[in-house]
Amino acid sequence: MTAFLARRHVLAGVAGGAMATLQPGGRAARAAGMDDWTFYRRHFVSPDGRVIDNGNGNVSHTEGQGYGMLFAQAFDDRETFDSLFRWTERTLRHQGDALHAWHYLPDAPNHVPESENATDGDLLIALALTLAGDRWGRQDLTAAACAIYAALREKIVVQAGAYTVLLPGLYGFAFPDRVVLNPSYYIMPSLLAGALLDDAGLWMRVVRDGRRLLHQGRFGRWNLPPDWLSLPRVGGVPGIAQPWPPRFSYDAIRVPLYLQWAGMLDAPMRTSLRRYWGAWGADGLPAWVDLKTGERAPYGAPPGFHALGVACGLADPSDFPAMEANTNYYSASLTLLSRLVQEGMAAGIMRQAASGG
Repeated sequence: MTAFLARRHVLAGVAGGAMATLQPGGRAARAAGMDDWTFYRRHFVSPDGRVIDNGNGNVSHTEGQGYGMLFAQAFDDRETFDSLFRWTERTLRHQGDALHAWHYLPDAPNHVPESENATDGDLLIALALTLAGDRWGRQDLTAAACAIYAALREKIVVQAGAYTVLLPGLYGFAFPDRVVLNPSYYIMPSLLAGALLDDAGLWMRVVRDGRRLLHQGRFGRWNLPPDWLSLPRVGGVPGIAQPWPPRFSYDAIRVPLYLQWAGMLDAPMRTSLRRYWGAWGADGLPAWVDLKTGERAPYGAPPGFHALGVACGLADPSDFPAMEANTNYYSASLTLLSRLVQEGMAAGIMRQAASGG
């Protein structure tokens, strides 16, 4: 109990007002953001607390539950937060640890057909719990976050050569000669929160080595990270993982947003991204680009990509799309998260944790 209270004291001391809010900045921004949250909740959150991915057969997954919990906390919506957390724990949590099965299939006989977790979903849930626990003075939420970070540390964080890395899930990503990583699963604000609540030294190594990988693992004309990365266990350099398509796409698009959120989007990567963002002219930003051939998607990026570009300083603020332009869960999630990042959500705690870890 003493250690837990000490963590709470550190969290409160380091966080100050920034950690506790996740809120947009000024009054007008808060009002606009609340309207966006109302739209999101109405279209993508069921009454029993399930975030519905309407672009993927109306399934639910831990990524969506984590986003929903983050948004509910940001807009001080305790009722929705509690319903989201209850559904997640009742439906997806493992019996033997604090991790969660990664998806729920509403139309299948077995709604949760596999126990495999998704590390990004668990990290999003843990961060939402951390922030909500601090904001509302709920030690039960903070304790739940601590349990997730401890389980991830024990089961997901591994050593690969000189790197302390974050596996994308429990199974299927660690091989005798290599590990396969997903750059967009490095949700830097959550990793920094893990350093506050769990093993600071280990989580800060994950952050530092993750940043190294994100710089070394960029490819193609645009010098961008792929959706999936392969890292040799001994020597060598990171490369594009097979058999996934060698694309900067729907996964990797989140890398700059998570870096921006944590105050870590530095000049070299921002320069590459600006070149990419500004290269398409009348054709518009594509949904993906092949990092080996340069081929672009035959269709344009959804509104959430454009919102992300504004939040990361890659596009003019006037290009920020209306929430109502989003017709699917994923684009809407990127749009709302980008709005909050643009308004400086939790920037203070992330900078302080990074410098003090």
